[in-house]
Amino acid sequence: MLIAQLVNMDEFEKKLVGAVREKREREGLSIRALSGIVGISFSTLARIERGDGSPDNNSKIRLLEWLGPDADEHELGFDRVAFVHFRAGKNASSGTVQTLLQAAVCLRQHYAKGDITEPSGVPTDGDVIAMSKEELEQTAEDFRRDLGLKKNDPLDPFYLVVDSVTVERLQDSSCIPGRTKITLSGPSRAEWSAMSVPLNSDQDSWVVFLNDYHTVERQRVTLLEEYWHILSGHKLTKIAKIAGSFGRTYDSAEEHDAYFLASATLLPRDAIKRMVSDGKSAPEIASFFGTSPELVEYRIKRLGLWRDHIGKKVSLTKP
Repeated sequence: MLIAQLVNMDEFEKKLVGAVREKREREGLSIRALSGIVGISFSTLARIERGDGSPDNNSKIRLLEWLGPDADEHELGFDRVAFVHFRAGKNASSGTVQTLLQAAVCLRQHYAKGDITEPSGVPTDGDVIAMSKEELEQTAEDFRRDLGLKKNDPLDPFYLVVDSVTVERLQDSSCIPGRTKITLSGPSRAEWSAMSVPLNSDQDSWVVFLNDYHTVERQRVTLLEEYWHILSGHKLTKIAKIAGSFGRTYDSAEEHDAYFLASATLLPRDAIKRMVSDGKSAPEIASFFGTSPELVEYRIKRLGLWRDHIGKKVSLTKP
């Protein structure tokens, strides 16, 4: 049955599935364990191994990343590669990833001043230290204090200046080709928010490419999220062409941390606690800090204030 079903896959996919199964079994990993490592759902990964369906372009690149040197041994690899920080949906379409890859190349050529080599020292999982919720909160508070902000002062990321980081807005960009801009502002507009491109192999100079067709409130959290990816030394996303399609890697933990830090920096803990206690609504809090009500609600939930926010009373009845 498996052989018959694999016939529906192309040659690249057959080799990829075979290589993944071989390495997984050699390392004694279950499909569920591998699912957690590569960021592909258990059901999807099991279906791919059974041959019930072909891996999409994003699954392919994540599996190739996990294979490492084994990919070369099976003559599997990437046709074109760029390393960036990439704020977009987990499973952005191949066309969107391809266009952003083209944009990354253009931005690096425009800003890199002769050094357009891809970064070589990409952090591994062991290089990035996971932070607890309290550590993330404290990091955001320290950041605001370093900026001289009071606990309830709004912060507008558009006025932040981060050393050796340039912000390039899509609408104002002079270095992105017209056709690329049309795609990113049209069919792909909803699929991406920003992309941070390292301009040298040392990753000490960057350009943040911002989708300014989104609302100002969304742009604020997106821009700050990209700053936090850079300042936290997060692993770069690999975007690449593989077997005719374009895909990307995805680290859910680091995406969570960057988003948490951005929300905590924009919506400081003590101020949100006080405003919720005073009965302020999410739209009122959002208006004060220049964010969306949705971000405020996310922040309230993360702070454990949702019951107070919605006014849900809890009581204990007598036995």
